[in-house]
Amino acid sequence: MKIIDLQEISPNMWKALYRGNYGTYTIKIKTDGKKTIDFSCSCPSDYYPCKHIVMIEEAIGERIAESGDDDMPVKQVLNGLTQKELYDFIVRHAQHNPHFKNAVMLEFAHKTDKKDANTNKYTQILRDKLDSLYFDYDDVYDYHEEAIEIDVLDQWLDKAQKHVDEGNVDEAILICKACIEEYAEWYDETDCEVIDYIDESYQDTPFEILRKIIAKPAGADCKELFEYCKTEMTKQKYLNAKMDDCFNELFCKLSAIVGSDDFIEMQDKLLREIKDKSSWEAKKILQRKIDFYQSRNQPDKAFDVLKNNLQIESFREVLTNKLINEGKLQEAKKLINDLLSKPESVNSHLGSWYKLKLQIALKENDVEETRRISYLFIEPSFSANYYEIYKSTFATEEWAEKMEKLIEHYQKRYPNSFHSSVAKVLQAEKQAERLINYVEKFLTLDNLEEYHKSFSATFPERTLSLFRRVIDHYAERTGRDVYERISDLLKKMKKIEGGSEVVSEMIARYRAMYKNRRAMMEILNKVEK
Repeated sequence: MKIIDLQEISPNMWKALYRGNYGTYTIKIKTDGKKTIDFSCSCPSDYYPCKHIVMIEEAIGERIAESGDDDMPVKQVLNGLTQKELYDFIVRHAQHNPHFKNAVMLEFAHKTDKKDANTNKYTQILRDKLDSLYFDYDDVYDYHEEAIEIDVLDQWLDKAQKHVDEGNVDEAILICKACIEEYAEWYDETDCEVIDYIDESYQDTPFEILRKIIAKPAGADCKELFEYCKTEMTKQKYLNAKMDDCFNELFCKLSAIVGSDDFIEMQDKLLREIKDKSSWEAKKILQRKIDFYQSRNQPDKAFDVLKNNLQIESFREVLTNKLINEGKLQEAKKLINDLLSKPESVNSHLGSWYKLKLQIALKENDVEETRRISYLFIEPSFSANYYEIYKSTFATEEWAEKMEKLIEHYQKRYPNSFHSSVAKVLQAEKQAERLINYVEKFLTLDNLEEYHKSFSATFPERTLSLFRRVIDHYAERTGRDVYERISDLLKKMKKIEGGSEVVSEMIARYRAMYKNRRAMMEILNKVEK
C-alpha cells in the first residue's frame, strides 16, 4: 500500500493515486495555498475524512517543502535565459508533456486575442483533452461506487469560476460554452460502459456558473447568451448527454430577463412532437411553462397550463387540493372520480387520491365513507393516524368488538409469529397486560426494546425479568457492537422502577462470567457511572 502518483494538476489542486486494500484510489485535494478547502477520495471507507486525506496532505507538505529548497537554483537559471530560449523551451516541453501544456493554457489562454468572433478559443483545447482521456477499466469495474471525475473539466471549470470571482465574465462564459459543447460531443460519441459512471456534475456545473453570472447586475450580455441557447440547445447531442434540462432552465431565466416569449414557443414545439401528452416527457415540458410564467409573475397563465392538462396526475392533484381548500368539494370529488374511473388508474398512485377522498369525507361528515376509506389504509398494516380516524367512526360501545376483529384480521396472516400491527393496536389502546403477554409470547430483544415503555410502569418486575432473559442470551455473542447495545439496554432498564438494582446484579455476574472480554468490561464501566 503506497502513493503511486502525486501531482499538482493546476494551481493549488492536487491529485494522487494510492494503491490500497481494495484497488487504486483517486484522491483530490484543493487548497488555498496554505490549508485544505476541499477534498475527495474514491476509497470505500465509511470515515470522513478517510485516512488517505491526511496521508496525502502530509505528502503534499513534503513536496512543497522540497520544492521550496530548489526555488533559488531555478530562479538563477531562469534569470540567465533569453526570452527566445525560455519561449522555445516552453513550446518544446508542452509538445511532449500534456499536463504542462494544460497548465500553460490554464494560466495564459485568456491573454490570447480572439481573432474570429465565431470561434471559441477554448474549444480546441477542451476537444483535444477530452479526446485523449484514458480510463483504467480494471479500477472502474473493481470499485465504482464513487462517480468518475474528469480532471481536465474540473480544472477548466475551476478556472471559469475564478474568472467570475475576478470579474472576467466574458472569459468565464467562453470556458463554460466550450465545456458544454465539447463534453456533450465527447459524451455522445463515447461508446463504452464507463460513460455510466461519469460524475453527473459535468452536465450541470457550467450552467450553474452561467446562472450565477446572469444573476449579477450587468454580469453578462444576456441577449447574446439568450441567442446562444436558442441556437445551440436544440441539437440532439445535448439530449443524449442529458443536458437538455440545464439548457432549458438557463433559457427560461434568460427569456424572462430579455422579455421574450421564445421559450414558450420552443416548449410548445417540443410538446407537439410528443404523442403521449400524459407522459413524463410531456409533464416536464409543461412544468417548464408553469415555472416560466411564475418567474414572469403571471400566475394566471401558469394556472391555465395546469388546469388545461389534467391528464398529468400531479397537476390534477394540485387542482384537487386547491378546490378542497376553497370548499368546492363536489368539483374536487369529480376530479378524483373521473381519474379513478379510467381503466389505466389501476397503475396510478391510488393512495394519494384516497387520502384526498378521505379529506373530503371528513369535511362532509360522511361517516360511512370515512370509515370505508380509513380502513383501506389500516387493512394491510397498522397506521396510527388512520387507525384513530377509523376508530372515531364507531360509538364507544361498538368499538371493542371492531377492535378485536381488526386484531383477528392481523393475526390471521401470521398466526404463529409476531405481528407488529397487533402490538401497535394493543399499544394504542393502552392494554398493557395483553401487550406484555404478546411480547413475551414472541420474545425478542427488538420487540421488547420497542414496546417496553407501554407496559413497564404497570409491570416493572416482569419487564425487568424479560430484559434479563434476552440480554443474558444476547451476551453470549462477542464484539464491540454487541457490548455497546447491551450497554444501551442496561441504561433503559435503569429507568424502570427497581432497575438499578437488577442492572448492578447483572453487571456483577457478567464481570465474573466474561472477565476476559476487555472491551466488554470497558463498556460496562460506563454503565455504572
